[in-house]
Amino acid sequence: MCQLEHVEPHLEPLPMIYPLVAVAIAFLCSLVITPLARQLALRIGMVDHPDSHRKLHREPIALCGGTAILFSLFATVAVFLIGAKEYYGIFQERFYEAVSLAIGAIAIVLLGALDDRFTLRGRQKLFGQILICLSIIAFGFTIDSFGFLGFHANLGLLAVPVTLGWLLLSINSVNLIDGADGLCSSVGWISFSALSAIGWYTGNHMESMIAAAMAGSLLGFLIFNLPPAKVFLGDAGSMLVGLILGVLAMRSWIRDSNSVSIAVPIVLMAIPLFDSSMAIIRRKLTGRSVFTVDRGHIHHNLMRFGIKNRWLVGVITLLSFVTASGAVMGVVFQSDVISVMTLLFAVGSLVVTRVFGFAECELVVKRGINFSKSLVARGGVSDDRIRQQTVRLQGSRKWETVWDTMIEFAEKHNLSKISLDLNMPWLHEGFHASWHKNKMPDSSERWQVRFPVVSQDRILGRIEALGKHDTSSTFPVISALAEMLEELQPCIMEVVNDFAVTGIPPDSVVKPVLIRSDAETVVDLPTELDVTLIGKHKAVSKFAGQ
Repeated sequence: MCQLEHVEPHLEPLPMIYPLVAVAIAFLCSLVITPLARQLALRIGMVDHPDSHRKLHREPIALCGGTAILFSLFATVAVFLIGAKEYYGIFQERFYEAVSLAIGAIAIVLLGALDDRFTLRGRQKLFGQILICLSIIAFGFTIDSFGFLGFHANLGLLAVPVTLGWLLLSINSVNLIDGADGLCSSVGWISFSALSAIGWYTGNHMESMIAAAMAGSLLGFLIFNLPPAKVFLGDAGSMLVGLILGVLAMRSWIRDSNSVSIAVPIVLMAIPLFDSSMAIIRRKLTGRSVFTVDRGHIHHNLMRFGIKNRWLVGVITLLSFVTASGAVMGVVFQSDVISVMTLLFAVGSLVVTRVFGFAECELVVKRGINFSKSLVARGGVSDDRIRQQTVRLQGSRKWETVWDTMIEFAEKHNLSKISLDLNMPWLHEGFHASWHKNKMPDSSERWQVRFPVVSQDRILGRIEALGKHDTSSTFPVISALAEMLEELQPCIMEVVNDFAVTGIPPDSVVKPVLIRSDAETVVDLPTELDVTLIGKHKAVSKFAGQ
C-alpha cells in the first residue's frame, strides 16, 4: 500500500480548543447577522422569486447568504487576531496572502450579488470568477506539485492553470449543488469541519481557524435555511463557500514541498464534484449548453424516490460526512487508499442503486461503444450501418412511442441523422435519443434543421435532423418533417399528460401546439453562399415549400 509522505507536527501545537471557539463565535455571529441581512435583502428586493419551471419554493425568499456568512467570517477572524497573539503572528507572516483572500471573498460575494439581483449570463459570471481566482493565485495560492498513491509530480508552468481549474471547479460545483433548502449549507459545514480538523492536525492553524469559522457561520445560517427556508445562500453565498473551500483544500494539509495529495481534496468534495461532473456529462453528451437548467441533480433524483425536505438534507449530509471522514482518515493514516475507497463507496452506492449518476454513466458507455465501433469499422462496407442510443435521463413517461415514429421517418427519407432531446424540469422528465449512419455527409454537402418541441407554451426540448443535400429532395423532406411533427402532436400530448404518471384526468388534457409561430427554428442548408437561415417556423415552412 502506497503511503503519503509523513506530516511533521507543528513545533508548537496550538490548543485544540481554538477551532471549537472559532465555531462558537462564528455561529453566534451568524445567528445575529442573518436575520438583519434578511430584512435588508427583502427591503431592497434581493429575493428569489418562484417560477413554474424548476424552483421548488412558492414565495419570494431573501438571498442574503453571502452577506451573512462573509460578515460572520470576518468578525470571527478579527476576534482571533485581536485576542490570540499566535494567530496575529501568523497573519503578519502571511499578510499579502490573507489580504488577497479577503479581497477575493468580497469580490466573489459582489459578483454573486449582481447575479442574484440582475441574473448575469453564464459567460459573464465565469469571466468574473476567472479574474477573482487569478488575483488570488497572483499572491501565492498555487498547487505547485501533487502526489497520489506514492507518485509525485511537479507541475512547473502548469501550476497556474491547474490551480485556476481547481478553484473554478470548486466554486461552480458548490454553486450547482445549491438547489434545495439547507443542502449547500449542510454539505459546506461538514466539509469545513473536516478541513479544520486536517489543518489543526498538520499544523496549518490559520487555515484550521478560518475553516472552523466558515463551519460555524454555515451552521448559524442553517438554522434559517433548513426546510422550509426563510433565507437562501444565493449565488453570492454558494460561490463564497466554493471559493474558500477550494483555497483551504489546497492549504490545510500543505507540505513543506508545497505538494498535496490529489485524493484528499477530491474525496472531501466528492458529492458536489460528482454532482457537477454528472451535470456536465449529461448536458454535453445530449448537445445542450452546460448552463442549461434541468432537474437532474442529486437532490432532484432523491425527491423522485420520495425523499424530501429535511430527510433529503439528511441523506446528502450523511454522504458528505462519509466522504469527509475518509479525507480526514486519509491524512491521519497517511494513506490515499482509505480516501479512494471512501470515494468509491459513496459514489458507487449512488450509481449502483440508480439513485444518481446511472443515466449519465449509461450515456458515457454508449457513446464510448459507438466510438469504438467507428474506429474498427471498415470503410465503405459499413458506411450505411445505423448507430442509435436511447437514454432515459429522468422520469418514466413512454417517449419511445414518439421516437419510433421519428426513426421510421428517418429511414423512409434516407436521413443521415435524427435526434430527440427532451428536458422538462417541471415534470422531472428527461429523455435523449439519437439515430445516425456510420458515415455522415461532408459539412459542405449536408443540410440540418432544429425544431423546438413546444406544448402548452412550454418548450419541451428539440428535434434535430440532418441529411445529404440534394436539389430535388432537400426542401420536400424538410417540409415532410414539419408535417410529421404536426401529426405527432396528439401522441406527444398523450405522453406529457400520461394519466398513470401525473394523475391528470384525460378530460383535462389540452391539445398542444408542437411548433408555435414564435418559436425559433434553425435551418442550415448548403448553398454556394453558405447561408444559414434562422427564423420563425411559419417563414421557414413557406421557404421549405418553395
